[in-house]
Amino acid sequence: MTAQAHHSPTEPDGNSANSANSGSRAGRADGSGFRLPGLWTRTLGELTLSYVPDAGVSMIPSRVYPSSAQEEWDAYRAHLTHEGHLAMGCGALLVERAGTRLLIDAGHGRISGEEVAHFQHSFGHVRDLPHSLTALGVDPAALETVAFTHFHTDHTGWARPDAVEDPRSLFPKARWIVGEGELDAVPDGAGPVLAGQDERTVVVADGTRIADGVHAWSLPGHTPGHTAWVLDTGDGRQVVAFGDALHSPVQIEHPDWEVVLDADREEAERSRRRLVEHLARDGVFGFGVHFADQQLGTVDGTGRWLPWTDEPTRR
Repeated sequence: MTAQAHHSPTEPDGNSANSANSGSRAGRADGSGFRLPGLWTRTLGELTLSYVPDAGVSMIPSRVYPSSAQEEWDAYRAHLTHEGHLAMGCGALLVERAGTRLLIDAGHGRISGEEVAHFQHSFGHVRDLPHSLTALGVDPAALETVAFTHFHTDHTGWARPDAVEDPRSLFPKARWIVGEGELDAVPDGAGPVLAGQDERTVVVADGTRIADGVHAWSLPGHTPGHTAWVLDTGDGRQVVAFGDALHSPVQIEHPDWEVVLDADREEAERSRRRLVEHLARDGVFGFGVHFADQQLGTVDGTGRWLPWTDEPTRR
């Protein structure tokens, strides 16, 4: 199996990820963990999974995790750029099985990348999801289902009413699937989060099967209806696309670290602990969209994130 990156392996701050960088990144012989993720495809059992890049951003660790101390990050230099930032991808996961396709989340959308939040440092790239789908041979107009982990804008981007000139969004035929509690949490008067929201949105309860081998797992706290999507590989394994229940491999070891945007901090921590415990089971893998270039992996016997080591399939 070989890999094709949609973007060259650079730090989100613009530095090359090659040469002397690896020497300061103890614990990862391949030097990964601090780079923006590129397009990749992997096959697990009956599933073909592809990360569909949209935006990449470098984050300020102590602002993303306000309860973390700066000195605590010294042990995690492998996950930081030379400027001390966390690289995070923003995109979608394409799930293919037996000729059917499902998209999980919809990227950051049509943003300029010039405006950053107080916990962000800078964007490395933006607005790449349409091109990424084309590179995968996928027509977004033909996609029939988009499932959302939650309604934050970096997950609903190309499904919003203003995503493209067509008010039906980049995905004009798709139905939207979202976990129970998320739609109810949209403030009155805020306007629709998704194109055709009232007509196209299907709200599902915890455990609901939405496609062959795909069911909802409620992990609230980051948002009221935050939902992971559990994918059965058909050969006894499982992949959990867990959205923002976790934002970085570092958080696997620190589920007590709150995230700046958590709606309910205590419930978010409970969900993180449940998730980490589950990911430590045999045959269970996780997909963390924000996990830099270590998005697919599992939790090893020491309680740390163990990235998938096989190289992804070239598309």
